[in-house]
Amino acid sequence: MNSIVLLMADQWRWDTLYQAGHICQTPHLDAFAAAGIAFTNAYTACPLCTPARAALMTGQWPYQANLTDNVSGTMFYPHGKLYPGLKTYLERLRDDAGYKIAYSGKWHLGAGTLLERGITDVRASDGGTGGRAGFVAPTLDGEKLAPFYGSFSQGVGWDQHVIEQGMAQIAGLAAAGGPFCAVISTPGPHFPHYVLREFADRYADLPADFWPANFSTPFTEPGKPAMQGRPYWPCQNTRPLTPDDWRKTCQHYWAYCAFLDEQFGRVLAELDALGLADNTVVAFTADHGEMLGGHGMFDKGPYLYEEAVRIPMVVRDPTGRAPRNREGFANLRDLFPTLADLAGAGHILTDDERGRSFWATNRPETFITYDQYQGRLFKIRGMRCGRWKYNWSPHELCELYDLQDDPGERINLAGSPGYGTIQADLRGRLLAWMESEADYLSCAHHLPPPGVYVDGRDADEQHDHGWSAEEWAWFRRGD
Repeated sequence: MNSIVLLMADQWRWDTLYQAGHICQTPHLDAFAAAGIAFTNAYTACPLCTPARAALMTGQWPYQANLTDNVSGTMFYPHGKLYPGLKTYLERLRDDAGYKIAYSGKWHLGAGTLLERGITDVRASDGGTGGRAGFVAPTLDGEKLAPFYGSFSQGVGWDQHVIEQGMAQIAGLAAAGGPFCAVISTPGPHFPHYVLREFADRYADLPADFWPANFSTPFTEPGKPAMQGRPYWPCQNTRPLTPDDWRKTCQHYWAYCAFLDEQFGRVLAELDALGLADNTVVAFTADHGEMLGGHGMFDKGPYLYEEAVRIPMVVRDPTGRAPRNREGFANLRDLFPTLADLAGAGHILTDDERGRSFWATNRPETFITYDQYQGRLFKIRGMRCGRWKYNWSPHELCELYDLQDDPGERINLAGSPGYGTIQADLRGRLLAWMESEADYLSCAHHLPPPGVYVDGRDADEQHDHGWSAEEWAWFRRGD
């Protein structure tokens, strides 16, 4: 059996790797994609950290894994975690295939719960002990706009610390011999975009009016679901941002990606130096994307735009086997079955999981879920196939986009004359999938309006989540 190394980022847009001439330069990951298989139609299971990671680690949809909202000490419910009786692929590789397991960096499935699951080689991670205890963050210098951007000239950021801890783990595993699975999971390029100044300076010459082609005045786009018409977190209130604020936010995001590209390049070079390239399946992906000005939005939220749901996905098989179709639709939920299958550990998988390997199937469509955000209820199911995207909600306006003619998803065609047949077909296929996956929403007729809190508070109320005075002040600006 071969070893497995998963390099994972948080909130990394898909387009940095796949568009020639893109403003963001990622030479190390570009070279990795050229040497492996880049799945250009890869999607998250949910554009929210915890649910996406639950799907990755268990192979189940977030509602099946019973993790549909973020969990951590500052969220709506402070003590959430992945159900202990639900085994992750890490445990299955350890228990059923004899793999040694190492984990460095962001876990976000419950504080300390990697240790609870008997995975003890855990470093720089909320899944272990201490989190960032004892780590001294670099001091920001010069201009900053929290939580959007800032830079530092001296010191080592947390992402680099995570990378270095993960590299040390891999070196130890290689010396010990035997198959292993190592995960290095960086917290970036999730905001705040605090990055080394030398990288920020590389993108300092962006035009003064730099923002995406599908930028719009925040929360004003016509024909969209009402749940998209307001912010739910301080950073989501983009109304106060000036064009220069947007330019500098984009500048630092691309700088963050470029910095992490260099860091991941160090890991890839170390794998070669340790002689692991010929017997290790290596992958790079992200839990979800980042809006970065698309539709006037920042971060992510209760919507399924390409900026938030489409992710980078690269897999390098040391034997050079070709997948059924590298341009077919791939979902984050199916990544670990793919890696286990390629590594020769397919015996730990069910027949269904083996069939979901990217090398075994050519999927003409993929699906996306969304249920909650910070204690608020938002029920959305999405489907991507061919040129179309269809988003359905049991209590909201549905969305239909023609991504061939409208890649920016500006015009919602749902209900428009001439699109009734395609909408009915997509709706039927989506609902059939929901029934096949025992999705509770397939028979939901009793849900409260979107944005209502799980404890019954109205959507118009705003839970403070322990916000600071600065966060409250930002949230209320531009009202």
